[in-house]
Amino acid sequence: MTPCCCFFGRRNRRKKGNHPPIAEESSIPIEATVNKEQEIKEESAIPIEANISAEKEESDFPIEAAASREKGVRTFSYDELAKAAGYFSIDDNNRLGLGLTGEVFKGELSNGEVVAIKRLKHQANPEHEEMARHQYQVEAEILSHIEPHQNIVKVIGYCNDASNRLLVYEFVPNNSLKSCLHGNEKQTIKWSDRLKIALGIAEGLTYLHEICEPRIIHRDIKSANILLDDKFIPKIGDFGLAKEFMSSHTHVSTAPRGTISYEPPEYYAADLSTKLTEKSDVFSFGVVLLELITGKFAILGGDERLVDWALSPLKQVLETNNKEDLDMKKYNNLVDFKLQKDNDKKEMSRMIYCAAACVYKPMKLRPKMSEIVEVLKGNKEPTDYIWLRNDTQYLYQGSPYPPLPEALRPAVP
Repeated sequence: MTPCCCFFGRRNRRKKGNHPPIAEESSIPIEATVNKEQEIKEESAIPIEANISAEKEESDFPIEAAASREKGVRTFSYDELAKAAGYFSIDDNNRLGLGLTGEVFKGELSNGEVVAIKRLKHQANPEHEEMARHQYQVEAEILSHIEPHQNIVKVIGYCNDASNRLLVYEFVPNNSLKSCLHGNEKQTIKWSDRLKIALGIAEGLTYLHEICEPRIIHRDIKSANILLDDKFIPKIGDFGLAKEFMSSHTHVSTAPRGTISYEPPEYYAADLSTKLTEKSDVFSFGVVLLELITGKFAILGGDERLVDWALSPLKQVLETNNKEDLDMKKYNNLVDFKLQKDNDKKEMSRMIYCAAACVYKPMKLRPKMSEIVEVLKGNKEPTDYIWLRNDTQYLYQGSPYPPLPEALRPAVP
């Protein structure tokens, strides 16, 4: 596998663990067969805040400096990884994804292990090249301290060649959640697997937000960045936009980045010094829940977002005095028609409450991911824990978003 060229701030060398995921769309899309939704990205460089030096470091601190000391992370030569990936030929259909800053290829190492190899593309535009290098830097930085977690894509190794920067990840066979939900897959994801996927993503984000040291804001949670193994266990990928924040900090200041149809409304605030917190990931996770519930794209066409479309059917479902038993007939306009009768009433209700709490409550009142885990598991009643009776008022405060400028409106997927 080929290492990616990364810079490690001296203050971060104490970090442990290794697991950046495969980048998609903002950096590298993972799905190969899905009808792609055009994602519009901001292209300025991304500062690293909190305990990572905010100033741009020009000298290369090779990834070996931090990663080679870590268990299980290997170094590869470029030739070794090129051979494993069929010399990065697209003729053999081994390219898994193509994005603005790089490509992901399926490969087989000399020991027979099947892997995904992420290769940074060289950009003709100097600004784009700097952005691509910076995102690789951030992703490699993240891998230096993420402990193994079943819901985070595992990094196996890297190659740090002067002109070739690559990362090697575990191969996740079922592609992305986006491709399984919206692509040309032969089989509909059944309800029990959708619940498993939602819970796994929530547990992965709980680790990043509340357990990992320092804490991590992913900043680009979306169905395209959730990979699925052969048992539909989800793995969070693409840490190219991630930020680190110390547990003593309640927020970090940064310019907004991410994918338009998953970005929280605070990204569009007039105040450009918007405070970015882990609550931005909570919102994006709520959009993914709406995708799992409805089977619809996060952007429906023109400038209509799923979070706006879902307001009307959610009002019908959530306006009830019976918190134990929501009327199944009212689900018809909300729930993916492909599920038909394949869903558990109580489990569906819990997921609907979680989606509403993540997306429609004000930023400061959005639940923590650990609270979402408790509700999805059935350990806590949502109406006593994350969505109180008077919270229905938030569904009547208008669209979560101001209208998008014409230039930023995504194309119909």
